Amino acid sequence: MLKVNVVSESALTVGGHGVHSAYLEHVSMLRQVADVTTNVARRVDVQHAHTIGPYAKSLLMTGRRRVVTAHLTPGSVVGSLRAHRHWNAAFTRYLRAFYNGADAVLAVSPAVRDELVQMGVDQPVHVVPNTVNVAAIRARSPSSGEARERLGVPADAFVVLGVGQVQPRKGISTFVECARALPDLSFYWVGGIIFGPLADRRSEMRRLMSNVPSNVFFTGPRSRSTVFDHLAAADLFFLPSLQENCPMTVLEAAALHKPILLRDLPQYKDQYGDDCTYGDDVSFAQLIDRLRGDRDAVAQRSAGAAALGARFDSRANLQRLLDIYEAI
Repeated sequence: MLKVNVVSESALTVGGHGVHSAYLEHVSMLRQVADVTTNVARRVDVQHAHTIGPYAKSLLMTGRRRVVTAHLTPGSVVGSLRAHRHWNAAFTRYLRAFYNGADAVLAVSPAVRDELVQMGVDQPVHVVPNTVNVAAIRARSPSSGEARERLGVPADAFVVLGVGQVQPRKGISTFVECARALPDLSFYWVGGIIFGPLADRRSEMRRLMSNVPSNVFFTGPRSRSTVFDHLAAADLFFLPSLQENCPMTVLEAAALHKPILLRDLPQYKDQYGDDCTYGDDVSFAQLIDRLRGDRDAVAQRSAGAAALGARFDSRANLQRLLDIYEAI
């Protein structure tokens, strides 16, 4: 049986973000077909890293075959970590060296593949998106009514949900402004500032969270199971991020057939096609208002989310990963 060690420093440091969720899904998926360990120094057939720190690098070197999933790119730290302008060039050089130390690099989207090539990654780059186990997420999630009762959400509320770190890159200010324009709807954001003083514009984000209309609720960081509760309770998933690579929260919302509204970015349309609704700062509030009053549109968008979830189901993508392992 294939022996794989899956590495993510998020399991040893700070979790509660998309890379950690992707790592958890990867481990769960692989355990169906391989002898899997995590974050240990062990001679294995494949060392597969999801993070790019020194511990991941040291373990990567012990693998007969070395694979890295590229979640991070130079573009993904803009609006995420403070003072990025001063160190992004050095970070780019480090990323290039790290990714070129692997036998294969898995880009989580076509846009990430293009960015890797442009920054000088010359090892084979395969587009392998993040995935979720749709059946497992649905089995772990309560009904909408149960979730609302558990979370204290009124049964008759129209709930707009965002999930992610509280940082400028996620479009938090846009989320709040939409809530201000639609005061009879409830806007919940699940997530917080998890990297402390390293977070970009932390003071500004704190001020924003403390000065929101009464229909906006910031929950702070929550466990993944609680995120599923909030998703189950939502009527619409809304992620106005300015930049994303392959956000796990979109796939988790799709697994629960929630209508999905995203910023109109080329990388989204490349991956998700017509299964999501797209807008911008001018149109977001109007799109939300229109959707909450149109049951047929909600049903159509829910069907689109279901189709998206099926395409990004881990069971449908496992063989692709095994083929890459075998080809190295």
